Amino acid sequence: MAKKTLGQFDDIIEFAAKFVEQQKGVWDHTAWTDFLKGIGKMGFDVDGEMQSYLGSLLESLKKYYDTAASTSGITTAMTGIAENTASFINKTKGSWDHSGWEKYLSDMQKKGAELSDETVKYLGSVLEISKELYLLPALASKMMSKGTAKKSKEA
Repeated sequence: MAKKTLGQFDDIIEFAAKFVEQQKGVWDHTAWTDFLKGIGKMGFDVDGEMQSYLGSLLESLKKYYDTAASTSGITTAMTGIAENTASFINKTKGSWDHSGWEKYLSDMQKKGAELSDETVKYLGSVLEISKELYLLPALASKMMSKGTAKKSKEA
């Protein structure tokens, strides 16, 4: 229930992680446009700015995937990355300190993410791009309007 508190931000991050894992880190233009159509079906206008952030998110997830794909449980790790990243961004509202970063990494490790110097760097990219997506005005206004609509229905 708490997962949907900010609309579909969580779904976007999870959709991106699943896409990278299902594509095994390799995709073509057709797969990219299908990915964008999937985001569009969630109700988002996938304009140039949104496409840019989504592309950066996929590339960051791909770097992690390429580095850790040989480890057992990569599917579980990719799901954990999506869930923990979305949850962390939602809880912190896109602002954290070093101890928050360390907590994020600890949670990632508990979910099966491999933590080497290289993968930590890639997880940092995933987190930063996710934050930018979270703060994107088009996404923020959609989440706010969904939250307002939900509150009016509950009233």
